[in-house]
Amino acid sequence: MDNWLRCPRCNSKRVRKVNKKAYVVVMFGSAGCLILVGLFFPPAWIGVPILLILSVLMLFGRDALQCQDCNYSWAVNKSTDNTKSIAQNTSESKDKRESKN
Repeated sequence: MDNWLRCPRCNSKRVRKVNKKAYVVVMFGSAGCLILVGLFFPPAWIGVPILLILSVLMLFGRDALQCQDCNYSWAVNKSTDNTKSIAQNTSESKDKRESKN
């Protein structure tokens, strides 16, 4: 999948899928730290349920892609982006083959 898509901002092929599970683990860890901070500073307890709810909601969010060159992130529209990118890359490879001959 990484080689088929291009960044809409810089047109780079170095695109990767954002790992949602890593963000969820970080948010759960942050909620755990806020529990410990809440023992000494009770208003921090407000952030614990907020982080837990956001981490669960993040699992159901849309997939996102991120360019490794310019760090631009965008939501994936599976039906249109993949089709356009595959068609574009296929036509480019045909052009390259024809120019070699």
